[in-house]
Amino acid sequence: MAQTAQERGSRASRSLSQQPAIPGRSQLRLRVYSSLVGVPGLLLMIWLGVPTTAALVSAAAVIGVYEFHRLTIRAGATVMLLLGIVATVLFTVDAVVDFNLSGPLITGTVLAPLLLLVFLPPRERFLADWAWTMAGVFLVGWSLSHAVLIRSLVEGREWLLTVVILTFAVDTGAYTVGRLVGRRALAPAISRGKTWEGAIGGVAAGIIAAVATTIAFDLEIGAWSAVVLGLLVAVFAQGGDLTISLIKRTAGFKDAGAIIPGHGGMLDRLDSMIFAVVVLYYYLTKGIGVP
Repeated sequence: MAQTAQERGSRASRSLSQQPAIPGRSQLRLRVYSSLVGVPGLLLMIWLGVPTTAALVSAAAVIGVYEFHRLTIRAGATVMLLLGIVATVLFTVDAVVDFNLSGPLITGTVLAPLLLLVFLPPRERFLADWAWTMAGVFLVGWSLSHAVLIRSLVEGREWLLTVVILTFAVDTGAYTVGRLVGRRALAPAISRGKTWEGAIGGVAAGIIAAVATTIAFDLEIGAWSAVVLGLLVAVFAQGGDLTISLIKRTAGFKDAGAIIPGHGGMLDRLDSMIFAVVVLYYYLTKGIGVP
């Protein structure tokens, strides 16, 4: 078993070392085309209302959970994929309906895989398999359900569009500055292409975008509060990116999937947004008191 794990790790390292750190022109062209097709649809579904936003989030989260569990399975875990998908959909539904099911849903998500895995071999990985099953549901499904909660707030449409714009600005700022002046590696053991200079550029872009977007949408937030919001979103969005990168590297993959041409999998596109929507929701409801 130890030898098999060692061989798998060796193959994963070789696979990752062969992946290009920077996408070529054809890859960048694919990314642009995918964005031109996908972004208008994303914005339209957010604009139309809570039900369409919930449908969008639910579909994206289910694909994200599937990709997450696929990575963990490749890394040797035994996860309850069907249970994870069902729980993910229920978290989104709970964000739409006013039944206050969060407590029972969280409890069921924790206990159900624990009970089911008792009967599934190999039992020596029982706790690890249970933890990975819950990790996919809570990291992807539960976290993304906060996007629906944001859309349900007063001025929720504008706030959700704001976090989408902020996340895009942070990613673009970090990538651009990192390409131009990046020298010092941010986390070389996780992602070779990320630099401290790029991270600072992402923070600066997030702050500028937060101030500009909140003014453009005429949102009830002061300038300093917008600066703090931009800073928080920038830090946590980049942290989310690194977190998913670490999971992919552990499993021996560069991308979580290939569903979006030029971008990889759904999880590759959601990595920053997963953390950003959680930060924004609690900042709004606990920080500045938006009803």
